Amino acid sequence: MSFKIFSLQLTGKIKSVETIENKRKQLADDYAEFLKTQNSEELKAFLALEEYVTSSEFASKRKEIEGQSFKGSEEEKQLKEFQALQKATRIKNYFKVEGSADLSRYQKEKESKKLTDFYALEEYVKDGDFEKDKKEIKSEVFKGSAEEKHLKELKKLEKSAGIKAWNELEGSEKLKQHKAFEDSDKLKQYNELKTAAVSDKEKNKAFKRLSKDSEIKNYFRFEKSKKLKLYHEISGSHNLVRYNELKEQVNTDDFKKRVAFLKDNKKFEKSEAYKKYAEYKKLAGDSVVTFVLKYEKSKLYKNYLDVKESFDLKRYNELKELIESEDYKKQKAWLEDKKRWEKTEDAQKLRLYETEKKKPEFVKYFKYKDSTDFDFFKNWDVVFEDTFKAQKLDDAKWMTSSLTASKTLGQNYAMPGDLSLLTNGKNIQTGNKLSIQVKKENTEGMVWQMPAGFVQTDFEYTSGMISTGEHFQFEDGILEAKIHFNPVKQVASSFYLANGSNVPRANLVEMGAKNILGIYTLSGKGKIASEGLEIDNLKKGAYIFSLEKSGANFTWKINELEVLKLTNNDLNKPLELNASSLVVDKLSGSSANFDVEWVKCYRKK
Repeated sequence: MSFKIFSLQLTGKIKSVETIENKRKQLADDYAEFLKTQNSEELKAFLALEEYVTSSEFASKRKEIEGQSFKGSEEEKQLKEFQALQKATRIKNYFKVEGSADLSRYQKEKESKKLTDFYALEEYVKDGDFEKDKKEIKSEVFKGSAEEKHLKELKKLEKSAGIKAWNELEGSEKLKQHKAFEDSDKLKQYNELKTAAVSDKEKNKAFKRLSKDSEIKNYFRFEKSKKLKLYHEISGSHNLVRYNELKEQVNTDDFKKRVAFLKDNKKFEKSEAYKKYAEYKKLAGDSVVTFVLKYEKSKLYKNYLDVKESFDLKRYNELKELIESEDYKKQKAWLEDKKRWEKTEDAQKLRLYETEKKKPEFVKYFKYKDSTDFDFFKNWDVVFEDTFKAQKLDDAKWMTSSLTASKTLGQNYAMPGDLSLLTNGKNIQTGNKLSIQVKKENTEGMVWQMPAGFVQTDFEYTSGMISTGEHFQFEDGILEAKIHFNPVKQVASSFYLANGSNVPRANLVEMGAKNILGIYTLSGKGKIASEGLEIDNLKKGAYIFSLEKSGANFTWKINELEVLKLTNNDLNKPLELNASSLVVDKLSGSSANFDVEWVKCYRKK
């Protein structure tokens, strides 16, 4: 029995659920309204208005407006400045040109092709490119040119004995017959007899006879000739390669044209440079060109250009537009009005500000603006929630079997000594709240027994459980649930956090055989050991049980009042939410309920 719980209830430190929920709802509503106001364009406008009307700038502006007059004002200075510019000769002459027929003609004709061509040709002729091109063209002559040198080199090569021999023999019938005879049987026989005749008389006679053959004689006569020797020497030589290169080069159309160009004494008159020069002279006398050139040099046009981009003209136009504007006229009248402040937009803003700051939503906003009342909403996000209002359990959030049973047998099973069988959802009821129902009814189910394994067994009771095992894992954060504390001694009803197995686990609350908050672990002998706070003295009724997890550190609260702190490294991991009822002794009645109105999990932002 816990004196701590008794004392906390006696002193009223454990507030009622109704008080807490009403306060939370009111705070949530106020926060929603606060955010709506905070993000509203109306508040943005009000804050901007407040900043302005309470600023030193606003006060100075009011003082300034109330002390204004036209005499000595900026507007009077602007009017005098405009009148002085209006009388200036440069400005007058500018407007003589602006919009005139001559300017219109000039602007049109200066963009004409004639002017474009003239300026391009003038630049060519006067900037030195023409003289350069003229000099280059006239300097190009045949004598001493690369072309002359190539022709001389070719002529010299043609006269050489080797090239002459090559030109005479290359591809000739005589050379073809000579090469063909090299592979003849007659020449082969001759060469064989020549070797054998030294020791064989008969072969010697045959050799002498064959030596007198006209084809043999002609072959060796040509083979030993100087012409053939020169042919072989020149073949593959640099001179032959160069000769062929030059021969090919000088016979091209480009080479012949180049030679003709170099020898032409009137090449300059036929050049592009001369054509451009002649066209330039022609355009220089054209009426359009002479008008544009003359107009560009006129004093009026030069003044027009000087004034066109000048500060004086820009200022003249600015002042003219300003002084002729309705705003200027109104400002002049305004400066002469003795009651000008009351008519200002700033005076209206001040009156609006005084009205706006009394709005209820703004009054409430500024009440909370610098308070810590909304810190929880600002620092925590809801990551899991169920109010169980639907008529069917949300299977996207909950399983109706343990994670271990789901992965082994595929359905719930009991452990030795259990008096009830956990059904697969049959004993779960939702609709405004979750009820895990214990019923006295005969049923069959599986029990895990060593070493036999799963064994079919009869049970007198059924119950149920829910788990987020396959859907949600609770990490660091806060778990809260509104649970009806109504212990039945023969039933262990628990809402707890675990990781796949029943133990170790952190009990948000357990009631029935034991009424406790805390942690269950397995001892070295395999027995369950508990550490925590007994809550036997807790009055029956609904409570908000909270468990905050930070790594291995756990903190329990009842109706927002901290009651317990524990540390367990084995539970420093993601944990699933579980709720179940188990019959541990025979019931005096036929049923018992474990009721949960809602559950929420928060994570720090």
